[in-house]
Amino acid sequence: MKIREAQMEDAPRLNFLLTLLIRDEKQYDGSINENFVVTDMYESFIGDSKRILFVAEDDEKIIGYLYGYIIDGDEVQTESIAKLDALFVDEGYRRMGAAEALIDHFKVWVINHNISKMVVNVCSANYKAKSLYQKKGFKTTKETMTLEIK
Repeated sequence: MKIREAQMEDAPRLNFLLTLLIRDEKQYDGSINENFVVTDMYESFIGDSKRILFVAEDDEKIIGYLYGYIIDGDEVQTESIAKLDALFVDEGYRRMGAAEALIDHFKVWVINHNISKMVVNVCSANYKAKSLYQKKGFKTTKETMTLEIK
């Protein structure tokens, strides 16, 4: 398996994988539209110095990816942080270290940008993802609470 920075020609595959990620998240969040298809999101992010897309390849096939970006500090948030926004590995390639390797590459990118904090949002019921992030050193610092109004 190889991890590398995404190139423009990877964007259609990454958009497809984001569509799969959205569909996968439906099991944890009933408000997600599982019929939504991403067609042109990542094209505008590739090459942006405050955003990064890494891909995991197996025999030159993209089998997973990570998308993250920098949120600059401001009057409220005193320091810049890096947000791990999307992480997905094709089901047939899970539990082989791709997700961990993608997170490790993102961490190096974050360090190289002099950022000292990474954040990620995870659905509460997604125990596998939570376990992965905890294994990589993430700690719960905030929780989102939802009230269903019927």
